[in-house]
Amino acid sequence: MKEFLHHLKENYHYTESTITEKEKQVLLWKNLCSRKQNFDKLTTQELLKIVELLQKKYALITVNNQIRTIEQYFDYLQLKGKRKDHPLKTFRIKTPKIPLITGFLTEEELQNIEKEFREKKYKKGQFELFGKRNRIILGLLIYQGLSSGCLRELKAKDIDLQKGIIRVPQATESRLKERNLPLEASQILELYQYINEIRTELLQISKTVKESEKLFITSENTKFSSITSQIRKQINIESLQLIRNSRINLWLKQYNLREVQYKAGFRYLRSLEYFNQTELENLKQEIEKYLK
Repeated sequence: MKEFLHHLKENYHYTESTITEKEKQVLLWKNLCSRKQNFDKLTTQELLKIVELLQKKYALITVNNQIRTIEQYFDYLQLKGKRKDHPLKTFRIKTPKIPLITGFLTEEELQNIEKEFREKKYKKGQFELFGKRNRIILGLLIYQGLSSGCLRELKAKDIDLQKGIIRVPQATESRLKERNLPLEASQILELYQYINEIRTELLQISKTVKESEKLFITSENTKFSSITSQIRKQINIESLQLIRNSRINLWLKQYNLREVQYKAGFRYLRSLEYFNQTELENLKQEIEKYLK
């Protein structure tokens, strides 16, 4: 195993964390073999049985990542002359085609969600501070259509109250690009109060310096996902992604495709193809025209 890991480091230039993860993946597959089996000599059919087991426990993208590692492992065995054939060469599980996104919220529905959220009462002290912070987060979801990843990476310096814009950082896990978006007039005063008063108090409560530059402070025991999960439950919605999708849907009725692509942070125009627009029946043709 050590020689294989050295092979990965020398030929693929992976980080130590990636190599450690790949080692775990190979060991996982080996542990799924019976005692009578020699993993290095397994046939394609025997390996596919392991794939079936893994599909019951992991998402397709995770299983495919593991298959990539096992493919590299057998590449290495072939390179060293320990195996002539390759049982999983270029094999991948086909992921289902992404369906059109439907069931959007209207502008009125988005406004009602924010209105009802604002009317919620909180206990005095830190709970009231958390409530005000969550209102800011929900506003950025509703008006700027930010993803959870972008919200998590926001820093206080990304808010330019004088110009009334927000510099949205890229979200690597969802491959979203940086962009500048205008703030609503109603957001500016709240953000001013949050940055200069509420955030300072939350920073003291969290007792952490690690993320002091972040717009939304989290303690060492609190993940940002727990904050967004709390907001989702409070507004009784299946996924906060629905709010982002709904804002993109509304933008498509106001702006051209290129503008919406920029506002949404999409790297590729074809990402808009998954939105089911009754008002834009020729969306696909438009996208294809831009891609030519």
